Amino acid sequence: MISLAWYLPAIKAQGNNQVLTRKDYLVIALKYGFAFTCLLIMVTEIVWDGIVKRTGLSGLALNLVSDFFRAALLEEFFKFRGFILAKKKYALYRKIDYIMVAGLIGLMYGFFEKIVLGNIAAVIVGLLCPMHIIWQMNQGGHYFEHDKAKAAGDEKTAQKEWRLAVLLPFFFHGLWDSGLDIGAHLLEQPQTALQVIGIVLITAMVIFGVVYSVKTVRRACKIAREEPPVEKPNPETIPDTSSTDQPGISE
Repeated sequence: MISLAWYLPAIKAQGNNQVLTRKDYLVIALKYGFAFTCLLIMVTEIVWDGIVKRTGLSGLALNLVSDFFRAALLEEFFKFRGFILAKKKYALYRKIDYIMVAGLIGLMYGFFEKIVLGNIAAVIVGLLCPMHIIWQMNQGGHYFEHDKAKAAGDEKTAQKEWRLAVLLPFFFHGLWDSGLDIGAHLLEQPQTALQVIGIVLITAMVIFGVVYSVKTVRRACKIAREEPPVEKPNPETIPDTSSTDQPGISE
């Protein structure tokens, strides 16, 4: 699965300095990523679809409203709650583990979404720009800083990091989906000029998404390498199974 190529470099960068085991990752993926996050998103989005049919909205207007209040709001809420439940269950205390657990929730939902949608164009964009993984990785990093600042009594920093961890993914998600929908809408117009604008918009977004994703993964790898050694590395942690790095992802 190509999405793993974005996720695994930060696992590899930890070497033997890991706290979570392979079993931990598997349980988190299935229990908090799939059974909690994915299924609740699916149920609530079905309910949303039933409600929105009564509003009379259609076309681009419906897509834009759904981008923020169906996709961004519902998906980000349940992904965040799944991450928080896993964080508490495993008593996470290292920044890299916050990042990887949150990223794993995003990985599971991104995979689930691709299967459900079955849209080739959406799948291709999702593989090039794995935003569910990347948004959640950044969310985990910011939430670690939130917890750290809160423990230190720094409420101002804690509030700022909470906004970056919770509100930023919501707005980023809504704007991202809206941009893609606007681009697709322009491509369907008969005017060549509008079609060109649509192509330019989608191309620019994909380029931005790839750069943003690469930078996020590289930063996660750097954080992983800088984590203080754990006292007793767990022999069950995920081993280094690859001798080569993904181009442009890990250093």
